[in-house]
Amino acid sequence: MKGKDMVSDLSTYDYLFLKFRSLHVKLEDVVKEYYPHLCKENMLAGVRQNRFPFSCFRMDDSQKGTLFVDIRELAGVIDDIHRKQYTIFQNRTQKAIQQLN
Repeated sequence: MKGKDMVSDLSTYDYLFLKFRSLHVKLEDVVKEYYPHLCKENMLAGVRQNRFPFSCFRMDDSQKGTLFVDIRELAGVIDDIHRKQYTIFQNRTQKAIQQLN
């Protein structure tokens, strides 16, 4: 029983850390997981145009350096998206129930 309680206490940040095993994850890995429809060219265009809802950074000054994402920021973005979508779901469900009554 304790195992189940422990799992429910994990945050999005905890899950991301367990999944990626690092605080700073390659953007390519994040894109593979959460934006599988993006090719590398579109991923790089998204970075240049600041289209991702999180910041991307390089560890060095090279334009060809690997891009990284901080999982704390990614976790916050995922939580915000979930919160907004859950609110929309609740509102639609309540409206549907009211229409049935």
